[in-house]
Amino acid sequence: MRLTSLRSKIFLLVGLTLLVSAIAVMLVTEHDVRQTVVASERLAVRNVLNLLLRDSDARWGSLLNDKITTVRADRKQMVEQGDLIRSVLNMYAGQVARKELSVDQAQRLARQWIDQLFKGRERFSFVFGPDLTVIASGNGKLRGASLAGIKDFKGHALASAAYQESRTSGQSFALYRWPQNGKGSGELRYAYFAYFQPWDWVYAITDNAREVVKQFDVRRKEMEHAIGQTLESLRLAQSGFAFIAADDGTLVAPLPKPNTGLLQERDAGSDKTLHDLLRAIPPDGRISSFQFDGTGKDPWEITAAYFKPLKWTIVAAVPTHDLTAAAIKLRNRLAWVFLVVLVASLAVAWALSTRISRPLRQLTDFARKLPEQDLSTAAPIPEHISRLPKDQPDEVGRLAATFIFMDQQLREKIARLVQETSSRERFESELNIAHSIQMGLLPVPLEGEVLRKIDLHATMIPAKEVGGDLYDYFILPDGRLCFAIGDVSDKGVPAALFMAVTRTLIRASAEDETDPALIMERVNNRLSENNPNLMFVTLLLAVLDLDSGELAWCNAGHLPPCVLGTDGAMRMLTGRSGPACGVQEDIPYKGFVSTLEPGEIFVGYTDGVTEAMDPDNKQYEEARMVRLLTEQKPADAQAATAALLHDIRTFVRGAEQSDDITLIAVKRFTP
Repeated sequence: MRLTSLRSKIFLLVGLTLLVSAIAVMLVTEHDVRQTVVASERLAVRNVLNLLLRDSDARWGSLLNDKITTVRADRKQMVEQGDLIRSVLNMYAGQVARKELSVDQAQRLARQWIDQLFKGRERFSFVFGPDLTVIASGNGKLRGASLAGIKDFKGHALASAAYQESRTSGQSFALYRWPQNGKGSGELRYAYFAYFQPWDWVYAITDNAREVVKQFDVRRKEMEHAIGQTLESLRLAQSGFAFIAADDGTLVAPLPKPNTGLLQERDAGSDKTLHDLLRAIPPDGRISSFQFDGTGKDPWEITAAYFKPLKWTIVAAVPTHDLTAAAIKLRNRLAWVFLVVLVASLAVAWALSTRISRPLRQLTDFARKLPEQDLSTAAPIPEHISRLPKDQPDEVGRLAATFIFMDQQLREKIARLVQETSSRERFESELNIAHSIQMGLLPVPLEGEVLRKIDLHATMIPAKEVGGDLYDYFILPDGRLCFAIGDVSDKGVPAALFMAVTRTLIRASAEDETDPALIMERVNNRLSENNPNLMFVTLLLAVLDLDSGELAWCNAGHLPPCVLGTDGAMRMLTGRSGPACGVQEDIPYKGFVSTLEPGEIFVGYTDGVTEAMDPDNKQYEEARMVRLLTEQKPADAQAATAALLHDIRTFVRGAEQSDDITLIAVKRFTP
């Protein structure tokens, strides 16, 4: 299949169009699907992370509620036991009021009763006064001890705060650590404080918080185990997973076995481990996402949030290729679909291109054979070509009709061209004959005796085969030299005929008359007698005495001639005798007389010299001609005309000649 054939170009165009369209659709589809799928997967991961945060928060809330419920149950018992102590103290205070007992007796009995209350148990009671010293206690080691140095869980002075709060509100609760061996932190305990106003006592019920903490830890481990099992079975996208890292470096929910070292891998961009990057997660619980390019083959999309109550960092890790897998799968599926469509379309395109190119190939063969036929005669159109306009009602049919019409027109026009060529050849032949005749009318060289006195040289370059310029020179009967130069108003054959008539009239008139003005009058009258086309000729006629140098001349509307002196100075013969010849009869012409000194050169010219144009339509002009002659100072007449012609050719730079160029130069020798 050559790419120079229409069939191959159609086939290639269809194939390239489908291929480019398929690639464009695939790329756009993959881009849009990739964006949609990635956004969807990221949203799903964030939703999963939000669910994990909400689940952790709910489990933590449930755990706290259980802890609060347990503590509240214990507090209720403490309040009931405190009410028992209050009732006993009120009983002794009542006996004091009834004067059955003294205050000291009542207080001693009350202390003895409290010393025996809950004796030897984790839960015991004690009483202290404004000096914060224990007055009585079920714990013998506590009696007489000062409570001033003990701090509660918030860092406040335990006894002082309890004393003030219970006096104000009647009761108080506190969580504290009881020192063991008098130093360091001891066991965690909680207590209920109440104020007994009659004696300014504060009595308390305290118990060990070990069971509550132990129960809380068990429930927390159960919660962590449940969350770990949930995350173990959780899969994000195709191979993503979630895990939980605590602040102490432990993993609440571990990573899958193939990815156990992920936390210690370093990011290629920041050179930080994933563990370090997770530590930078904001502690306010907002979800953060970032790319992590570890030592594996594929980077990770990391989404994480910090759960402050448990000091957990909940992390979702998804390989980047999981996010784009669906888009790549769709792209591959589209590629196969487009491949099938492309093959089918190319098959159809091949069949259609063959159908379209067959008549075109027939037309090509028909056109190729046309040059081999004789187109000057009529010939029948081949049948398979003549049927195409009917069989193919489309551009191919119209092209075939055009070819048929072209064949007919070619034959007609070539037959006409043969005829016109024959006529043109005849006309050109006649023009060549006319040119030869016109050139034959030009004067022959002067005799040697005359040439010893003067140097004369003339030239004429027609713009066409024949021209309307003229020049002539001859010896008058009285021995003087008569020379003329003229320019007919028209071009071509009419101007050439008018020029020939003018030359003939000049010579005929000069047989009887030697005055240039009278010769000009006769020529004008003859040309004006029968001139239906109103043609005219500008004419310069001069008569030179070869011995004295006297120059008589008459100018009928022609350009003024110039005389180049021996010193290089130029003078113009500007006298005007009358209008151009052939315009009107019986017009008198004025003659002028000058002298051509030995060594001076007379130069006559037509407007083909001064109006010669270069490719920019600029004219040669008279000033340039004068400057050339004065600068070069030609030695003879031929050198003057040759210098002018060379300068004109240089000026026009190959532009087409628009007018006839004629020059005549006469130099008088020294006697």
